[in-house]
Amino acid sequence: MMKVIAATMSSSWRSSLKEILPHAKFDEPLSRHTSFRIGGAADAYVEIRDREELRRLVRLARDNHVELLWLGWGSNLLIQDWGFRGVASRLKGEFESIEFLEGSRVRVGAAVRLPQMVTACAQRGLGGDEPLVGVPGTVGGALVMNAGTREGEIGGLVVQVDVFDAGSLSERVLGASEIHFDYRKSDLEGKIVLGCVLQLKQDSRDDIMRRVQQHQQRRLQTQPIHTYNVGSTFKNPPGLFVAKLIEEAGLKGAVHGGARISPMHANFIENFAQAKASDVLALVELARRKVREKFGVELELEMKVVGQA
Repeated sequence: MMKVIAATMSSSWRSSLKEILPHAKFDEPLSRHTSFRIGGAADAYVEIRDREELRRLVRLARDNHVELLWLGWGSNLLIQDWGFRGVASRLKGEFESIEFLEGSRVRVGAAVRLPQMVTACAQRGLGGDEPLVGVPGTVGGALVMNAGTREGEIGGLVVQVDVFDAGSLSERVLGASEIHFDYRKSDLEGKIVLGCVLQLKQDSRDDIMRRVQQHQQRRLQTQPIHTYNVGSTFKNPPGLFVAKLIEEAGLKGAVHGGARISPMHANFIENFAQAKASDVLALVELARRKVREKFGVELELEMKVVGQA
């Protein structure tokens, strides 16, 4: 997510947006664009298909003090019930490209979904990114939060990241040494990520595909991938597993309104019956309180809450 000062609600920027990006939609429910299927309407929603459209949108937002929200695949976001005051955007088109370079390197657009990237690389005999196959979301979002599993994170593969600077309306290339990646975070937060170059490893296609299938199978067996959720709700504290803490606190399967702590994996909250954001946040606070009382551990959110005070 990128914030551009505070959103102003004058109608002038809406008409300007329609002029420069005619396919923009207004008062668009964001529940249609997140894996949680939760969230009120954004003032506007637009899919950005190339760099020129991006430049137009960012200039309008900057000049009119309108807030921008970059959705990625919407797989790590809880949108508040009152929605978002500003323009919610998603990169598409040219940002969905994958280009294979020399030396086992691959250039990937920010809008490419991680499973798609891993599979395409495996078909070319390029591995090292297999742990990412089960991570929902896009490459851009994965870079911002350094997505991954215990077997590997995307930050460890990065050669460079291409970003768009809202001030100068131009692109910048950041080398790996200029970016700090940590557990489920990076200093790319707040930047508009366009894509990256990753360093992979040449290997047998069959061996890579076998590892990919193992990761997929493990996810199928342990995570509720067929329900509406955002993946892990909380970050794992050092040396601990949140799912185990929540389960031992007696909360596995706990329900509030239309949301529940997954009976399959206690670090997942599911929208199983037209849940509201307030239902999810009630379970978040319940889990935090019970885990704090029982174990003295403070839980930190991994999902991003849009509209949180």
